[in-house]
Amino acid sequence: MELSEVRKNIDQVDGEIRKLFIRRMELADQVACIKAKTEDRIYKPEREGDIIRRQTEGMDPRLVREYTALIKRIMEVSRKYQYGRTMELRDCFPFEYGKAASPIDRPVMIKDELYACTQVSKDLVSTVDSWEEIGSLIESGQADAGIGIIEEVGVGVSDELHNLLMNHGFYIFRCDLASQGKLRRKVVCFGTRLNVLPDHNRVKILMECPNRSGSISSILSMIADYGVNLTEIHSRPFWQDNSWNYHFFAELHANLDVPEIRALIFQLSQETTRLQILGSYYCEEDS
Repeated sequence: MELSEVRKNIDQVDGEIRKLFIRRMELADQVACIKAKTEDRIYKPEREGDIIRRQTEGMDPRLVREYTALIKRIMEVSRKYQYGRTMELRDCFPFEYGKAASPIDRPVMIKDELYACTQVSKDLVSTVDSWEEIGSLIESGQADAGIGIIEEVGVGVSDELHNLLMNHGFYIFRCDLASQGKLRRKVVCFGTRLNVLPDHNRVKILMECPNRSGSISSILSMIADYGVNLTEIHSRPFWQDNSWNYHFFAELHANLDVPEIRALIFQLSQETTRLQILGSYYCEEDS
């Protein structure tokens, strides 16, 4: 058989797959409509595991891995569609946010980082010696915002500032890139309110992924399916329930008020062990 004939047969099979895919998505839409009424969970890993076992039973062992990968991708795409439809059918976005600019009238910073402050006059900034003092001042209302260096690009990130955001429920609302020679720093402002403005092009999140094979690759594939670029991601181990797991801190090139992005965040909240929004802000594009 000539290669051209084989390719013709492949094109025919691809056409049949397309028809079956459209039919499957029609059924996925029916599932979404039913679950929107019953508020049933879209992602059920135990059912998907049963489907994979059933569909691969008796198959040529040389094809099992490839067919399993195909089934998983079909189900991932189906879930993506269902989350979007569910968001259209009922108000289920799990996070609240405002649309007003966050104040920065009484900021507080770590004393040793005051040199990096360009957002306001340094004369207006209260300085302290620890991140916990910053948290206490903001929570007590004595300061309305914190300012800090969250990352030295290409060098490292501030675990202390990430801990503060994570443990106190603070949100980044501004991010400035400051250059000093070849060194570039991300200096952020953060406070107690999550606000989303039209010009915001970044969403900062914390994810804790299920401790099973392929969980992080599935999450990254999901983000890519929404056409969202990851501008930053780093992981950090933590101890929980007698085992090590990982937190993933990611920055998405996105605006949280866009329906597709809200659907992505909704899906992430349902398919990760933990999802926390750490900020919405504008960040200038790297040149």
